[in-house]
Amino acid sequence: MSSEIKGVLPVVLMPYTDAGAIDEDDFHSQAEHMLDVGCSGFVVGQVSEVMRLTTFERYRVAELMVEAAAGRGLAIMSTGGESAESAIDYSVHAQDVGVDALLLMHPSALACNDDEMVEYFSRLIRAVEIPVIIHHAKSMAKQPLSIDAQVRLFEEFGPDRVMFKPEASPTPPRVTMLRDRTGGQARIFEGDGGMMLLDCHRRGLVGTIPATETAEIVVALWNLLEAGERALAEPIAHRLSYLMCHMMNSIDCYCALGKHLLKQRGIVKATHTRGPVRFELDSETRDEVERIYFPLLDAARAANLLNSARTH
Repeated sequence: MSSEIKGVLPVVLMPYTDAGAIDEDDFHSQAEHMLDVGCSGFVVGQVSEVMRLTTFERYRVAELMVEAAAGRGLAIMSTGGESAESAIDYSVHAQDVGVDALLLMHPSALACNDDEMVEYFSRLIRAVEIPVIIHHAKSMAKQPLSIDAQVRLFEEFGPDRVMFKPEASPTPPRVTMLRDRTGGQARIFEGDGGMMLLDCHRRGLVGTIPATETAEIVVALWNLLEAGERALAEPIAHRLSYLMCHMMNSIDCYCALGKHLLKQRGIVKATHTRGPVRFELDSETRDEVERIYFPLLDAARAANLLNSARTH
C-alpha cells in the first residue's frame, strides 16, 4: 500500500461558511482542483486547522475526504491527538470510513522525549492496518523528534507501514540522515510548503506535502525534478521559496494568505479562519504575495503544459 503513496499531496485549507460551519462544497472544490492539476491526492493536516475542529467535525472530515477523492486520488487524514487514546479513536474511525493513509502528529501540549514519542506512535500504528506518515510539526513540537526515534519506528514497522514527514530544522540534512540510517529505504515526504524541495528532492524523497493554493506550482516543480530538469526547476523553486518566507510565519498567517489566494481564484467563497487568531493580513503583505504568486502560477502552468506535451 505505501508504495502507492507518493507524489504531490497538498493539504486542504479548511473552508468555513459565514455561519462558521465547514463548507463542504468548498472542500469538494479544493479536492477537485488538486486532482485536476495532477496531484496524487490530498491531505487534511496541520494547516487544515485540524486541531480547531470538534470531534464530530474530525469524524465528518474523514468521511468527506473519501467522498471527495472518489477513487481519483489518495485521501490522507491527520489523526494525532493529545493522548494516544484520542488519536487511536480518530485513526480507527478514519481507517474504517476508507481513507488511504494517516498523517500522525505528536502531542503538542507537552515536550515528549524520544521514548514517549516512540510509545505514542507505536500504539497508533498497531491500532490500524493502513500506512501512516509520522508528522513532526516544527511549529507545534516542544521538542524535536530525533532521527534515532524515527529509525526505531522504521526498524519495528518497516517501509510498508510507516513513512515520514520530518520538519525539524534544518530539514535537508535531516532527510539525508534519515535516508542513510535506514539504508535508503525510508519513504520521506518534504513538508515545508515546497520551500526546501529543490534541495530535499535530490536527497531521496517519495513525495511532497504543500497546500492547495500552490498545488499547480508544486506539481510543476516536482515533475521537473523527477525528470532531472534542475535548471528549469530552479526559477520556480526559488520564487516558491520566497513566497513561503511570507506564508510560513505561523499557521494563522498561512491560512489567511492561502485562503485569500484561493478566493481570488474562485476556488473557495470565503477566507474565514477559526479563532483565536494571532495574525491579521495587511495590505502590503497581501500585495507582495500576489505580486509573486500569480506570475509564479503562470510559469508553473507553462511548465506543466510543456511536461504534458513531452509525455504525450
